[in-house]
Amino acid sequence: MQHQRQPLRESSHALLAGTGRRCINPPPNIAHGGWGAQKHEQAEGIDLDLWATALALSDGKTTALILDIDIQILTNQRADELRAAASRATGVPIENIRACATHTHSGPVPYKSWIEKGYDLVDPWFDNLARWSAEAASEAIAALQPVEVRVGRGACAINANRRCVTATGERFLGVNLEAACDREVIVVRFDVAASASEPTSTAEHRLAGARRYEPLVTLVNYACHATIMGPANRLITPDYPGAMKRVVESAVGGRCVFLQGSAGNVGPVQGFQANPLVYRQLGAVLGHEIARIALALTSVPPNPQLREIVPSGAPLGMFDAEFPIVPGAPVQVRSLEIPVPLRTGLPEKKAAAEQLAHWKAKLQAARAAHDEAGITEAIYRARRADIQLRMADDFGGKRDAAVRAHLITFGDIALVGCNLEPFFEIGLAVKRGSPFPATFMCGYTNGRMAYLPTADEWTKGGYEVENSPFGQNAAEVLQRELLATLRAMRATELGTQSSQRLHRGHRGQSWRAQK
Repeated sequence: MQHQRQPLRESSHALLAGTGRRCINPPPNIAHGGWGAQKHEQAEGIDLDLWATALALSDGKTTALILDIDIQILTNQRADELRAAASRATGVPIENIRACATHTHSGPVPYKSWIEKGYDLVDPWFDNLARWSAEAASEAIAALQPVEVRVGRGACAINANRRCVTATGERFLGVNLEAACDREVIVVRFDVAASASEPTSTAEHRLAGARRYEPLVTLVNYACHATIMGPANRLITPDYPGAMKRVVESAVGGRCVFLQGSAGNVGPVQGFQANPLVYRQLGAVLGHEIARIALALTSVPPNPQLREIVPSGAPLGMFDAEFPIVPGAPVQVRSLEIPVPLRTGLPEKKAAAEQLAHWKAKLQAARAAHDEAGITEAIYRARRADIQLRMADDFGGKRDAAVRAHLITFGDIALVGCNLEPFFEIGLAVKRGSPFPATFMCGYTNGRMAYLPTADEWTKGGYEVENSPFGQNAAEVLQRELLATLRAMRATELGTQSSQRLHRGHRGQSWRAQK
């Protein structure tokens, strides 16, 4: 059965929003990337600035903060450090703060593995990142102001299913255009609310001309690994999300905040490159689609109303253009842990640690002997051993693991996040089953645990499955709990709105569906 989206509702409910930003560039020779196929350890320059962008949302009672950070991975610990710094700076409770990674693979390494050179710069950079995030959050809180909220959707084909298999059955990461993929782009546009001094009557509107909209922020959800820049690249870049944000801000105005989607098995149609032009171009393709959606929300009226016919050489129809806004309040936040089952046969810590030490020693010897083949083998084997060791450290001896889920809702919009790399099918299931008409499903939120495959893909194996600690039915458990939480939040939100209308003496409000 094809899913029928619930209609968005028009509203004048007040929402406050504000943004802040800081440049978060690391030292240009910091430990870099972390690909198992790369030959270098340190970056050799910065192609495009990395950003931390904060978005604050408030209904006057509850305030939520979102940190959009150009980084590959935030561990749970690192995410909590950033959230705590923002909380101390703003007074917003830490549970109401979300730290999100864009998942660019051409930034600093997130933790120590086989890379030694330049790693001494990583901890000081994270200290600075906490300060910068707090400053961006404080700026966003100070800038809170009433906004109008509009939602639009589109699609962009810069992504593809990345799970590939050769004729002989060998699995690899690439571009599989025959397999399913989620290419939906969801856009929430926040405009500075119309002031009381602006004309409101039809006559005043005609005299004043069309209203000018002042964009404050464009919030975006799209699923695609930020792996356009690959192992041979030696530059720090924000990958396509950074290029996209710059295009949107130039075309629409205001700031752009990106929330990476369920990208576990979704990658770019051109991946693993060493040419910055490629990520800039693909980011521009996505950026122009987002700009098209955002600009249409205040320029292409969905239901123009005929006002009058003016005699001229030909009779001219004069139409009033209305651009519906959707509810922006109340703001709700839920932070919870959802236990999901782990698989049997997880890596053993001692064996994984010995393997990592073995291949690090092999790498050192190969470099000393200028043995290129030996260097290549040692690096990718060390990387694989490091992944296994981290699984053993985090999940060894356990039967289930607590997934961090973070949900922010405001009006008809829900932002769902978890500290995973969920497969796109999980994101689709949550978006389609959500009682909120516009639902984002995001990974890389408040940390990162591992890949989360679906039950069907779990049986097929491959890189993401082999490096996931989760059992075959873990995705189903997570989806069920997320949707139950969304239903409870929706019931609370609708009850709050009904109570507010009764308190004000309203007899109800007629909501018009937005197509």
